[in-house]
Amino acid sequence: MEDLSRRNFLKGAIAGGAALAAGAGLAACAPAGTSTLSGTGESADGANGSSESSGRWSWSQKPEPITDFVETIDADVCVVGLGAAGAPSAMYAAMHGLNTVVLQKGSGAISNGWCANAINNKVWLESGGEPFDTGELYAGLAEVANGRDNGKLVMNFLNRGGEVMDWILDNTQEFTPVVVEKGQTLGWYVDNDFSTRYAQYAKLLNAMGEKAEAAGARMLWDTPAVQLIADEDGNVTGVIGQNKKGEYVRVNTSKGVLMACGDISDDEEMLECYAPLLLGVHSMHGAPNNTGDAIRMGSWVNAQITPAPHALMMHFDPTWLPEGNSPFSGIPWLRVNIKGERFGNEDAPYQAVVTAVAQQPEKVAFQITDAHWMDHIDDMPNPNSHSRETADPAKDWAKAVDSGAIIESDTLEGLADAYGIDKETFLATVERFNELCEKGVDLDYGVKGEFMTYNAIKEPPFYAIKRAPGVLATVGGLQVEEHSRVLNNDGEVIKGLWAAGDCGGSFYGHEYPMVLPGGSIGRGFILGVLAIKDMMDDFDSVTA
Repeated sequence: MEDLSRRNFLKGAIAGGAALAAGAGLAACAPAGTSTLSGTGESADGANGSSESSGRWSWSQKPEPITDFVETIDADVCVVGLGAAGAPSAMYAAMHGLNTVVLQKGSGAISNGWCANAINNKVWLESGGEPFDTGELYAGLAEVANGRDNGKLVMNFLNRGGEVMDWILDNTQEFTPVVVEKGQTLGWYVDNDFSTRYAQYAKLLNAMGEKAEAAGARMLWDTPAVQLIADEDGNVTGVIGQNKKGEYVRVNTSKGVLMACGDISDDEEMLECYAPLLLGVHSMHGAPNNTGDAIRMGSWVNAQITPAPHALMMHFDPTWLPEGNSPFSGIPWLRVNIKGERFGNEDAPYQAVVTAVAQQPEKVAFQITDAHWMDHIDDMPNPNSHSRETADPAKDWAKAVDSGAIIESDTLEGLADAYGIDKETFLATVERFNELCEKGVDLDYGVKGEFMTYNAIKEPPFYAIKRAPGVLATVGGLQVEEHSRVLNNDGEVIKGLWAAGDCGGSFYGHEYPMVLPGGSIGRGFILGVLAIKDMMDDFDSVTA
């Protein structure tokens, strides 16, 4: 991830509004009313009614229907967005003979991330891996989904993931996948170099787009979608894009529109409404393209939106800190804030730990360990944590020390001085932590006793690792049924409209859990292709 941007977040009104959005104000995150395409007998929002609407949010006010087009294109399928969901979906559609149009906000594929979950894919199975029990995996997700998931949708993802990924691999053979993250997930590296994972994944997505274009898909670059078209019965029949000249292009679709245009994490107003905890947290996006377009357009066709709060994907890894990454952000070593205070259970689920750090002064915290850091790194498992393993721990640790991502000191005072941590409080915190480690019982925050016995901080050199959250995505959007068909506010399918990837809802609870690592990209890959299959009335046969 290079040239990472730091968003200038709205302050004042938005910062004050975040508290309201977290409570009763979230009720205002509601779809707008209806409007009609003048003179066409069609509605821009899928229902009859007045164009007058009002509300707190900018998307509560519907735009006037667009009727002046520089070009009208007739297609089978229009894919809105070329990212984790759009790229493989467009490739699949075009390679299977569908007249495919892609509306893309930028001049190429957009990639955020690096690995994709695909259960029981052939790379894993051919390496000797045991087949996963998808029911057991779903049970793990259901425990943390807060009842907000559609179980049939999730099971389609789990049961069909290997099949869809195998097709993708067969058609991108120039990219060699690597099994990562507990065997559930594939990444793409250069010469098995982990540091190349983001760049290689970006090349993979662009290659998918090129293959789609070579198979006949028409790519409308720098032409984001701005409005859906629906008939009087609310069926979506097309979508309108706007090019760099400000001209509108109308795409009529005979089979369907797939919304695959990302999440809301680059739009402060959307965050205030649906994910206020992310306000003020650094973005990991090189280009701010995730501006809630699916929610905006979907609300105008009466689409049902994932209720707030949307699931957060806010991680320590990769980091935006200039000193770079360091391993083991998920190990339950002592964590303190800039005041030198311990503030929670270090072995909580990964997103919970990151969220807790985001609420500390300056939105930072520090992991503290000693000379025995390596002794028990494999003895503290957490199925919902992250970054607990590395191919070469000693090498990666030394590299992080050399870069300044890990501070080494012969004294605890030296660590405090290096980061400006309140020294007196910090020393008292370490003393208390060591007392609890001696007892083997965490009376303060409940970390498992055996983990505490591993983590006393007594023998130099001592180490401190600065951890700062970064926004990767939100994972919620248009609510869908099991085939990714978008639902309206009455719970009925909007014919002609599908959503996949991070703009698709009905999957996660309040957080992005690590029980399905790589799930964000993976569900884009898998559910996007399956949505195309559903448009083809051939949902059960990916390889045909």
